Amino acid sequence: MFGRSNWAVFGIKAATEQAVIDGLDDFNALSQEVAVTKAKKDKIPTFGINPFANPRADENNKLNDPSSADFKLSDHAYGFWLCTNDQKDVTHAASKREQIAYDEMDKPFKFLNKDEKKAVETAVKTTAVVERKQFPVLINFANERVYVEATSQEDVETVQIVLQKLGGEIFALAWQFGNPNWVNAFLNHVNDKTKFVNEMASRADDLTRFRKDEIEKLEDRTMETIVSTFFALSELDTGQWCGLTTPARIRIYRPADPIGTAGPSLTFSLLRLSDDSEVASANIVFQSFESKVNKRTEEEKWIRRDLFTIDLSDNSNLLDAGAALLRGFDLPGFRREIKAAIKAQTAPLDIRYYWSQWLTDTVLSIEMFVDNVAETLGIDKKKCGLLPFTAEEETTKETVEVG
Repeated sequence: MFGRSNWAVFGIKAATEQAVIDGLDDFNALSQEVAVTKAKKDKIPTFGINPFANPRADENNKLNDPSSADFKLSDHAYGFWLCTNDQKDVTHAASKREQIAYDEMDKPFKFLNKDEKKAVETAVKTTAVVERKQFPVLINFANERVYVEATSQEDVETVQIVLQKLGGEIFALAWQFGNPNWVNAFLNHVNDKTKFVNEMASRADDLTRFRKDEIEKLEDRTMETIVSTFFALSELDTGQWCGLTTPARIRIYRPADPIGTAGPSLTFSLLRLSDDSEVASANIVFQSFESKVNKRTEEEKWIRRDLFTIDLSDNSNLLDAGAALLRGFDLPGFRREIKAAIKAQTAPLDIRYYWSQWLTDTVLSIEMFVDNVAETLGIDKKKCGLLPFTAEEETTKETVEVG
């Protein structure tokens, strides 16, 4: 957490908050301490949770009498670590099988009969260790959302099982903006309305004749950052800016399959090889563009600040797990925000503050993302964004599209 990563988001009913609190007050059965012990003893996969401020609570015995207070971030917000434990031989099981077969049966493992192979497999299994995977989970009952720093169907469904065992009622979410081609429409609006075309074209031309390290950087540092980072940068109707950068996938000709590109200048050039070229996916950066007045000189200066990033493509929903995805999500200004908070007080910040503030900024970033996409595509903000979604809706949608 606290850096560029991939997240899944699904819903949880606000009315079940008290049930979850009660479950966390008596969470021993779901604790990682119990789960890892069971994994070692029974040689089976297990899962458990640790409080947000104690990622290895099952080892350090810091929690004498854990309760929901150890999971609370702020009003109606909670956090924990989800741990999965699985038996795995990390020292090459095949060679172990072969050695046991040679030592005890005097022949290669492949030539053993069924019972002999079973005996060898059992012996090898006893040498396996518990493989642990761990990721944070943030719950916000105020907006009925759960944020999981994992995107595999199995991991997301494991979190859902934990929350249901704690008493929560979950529901599916998906990104919805009225049109199945909204990603393509948004990305290409940004590309079509891009500013600084001449500057980007000049840099792209330079790179056809010189190596990157041979190109002299522009005196204007802001412009240098723009031409070396983005292949499109546009001001949206909200007043915020959106930049497209790589890795990206583009279609040079619309009937063709998209191709992957690396490097903003190359992508800029490829998008101008035909009149119908378009962007299929890209890493996007939302920026503010604000003026700042020097108190001493009273000189006005315009500053660009990266607000958040997200990878945007057609692969934006994990429908089988009922979750929407935030791929490549980051808050570039979070470290600066934390430093300011540290400077503003004498006592060290509590771990709770870091988690709570990341959750707050994530919620605000998603709201900002929805506002920008809705304004750009001319959609009612109340009817788009992260909305409840069911399998029946997907079936109906597919039937309408095909029919």
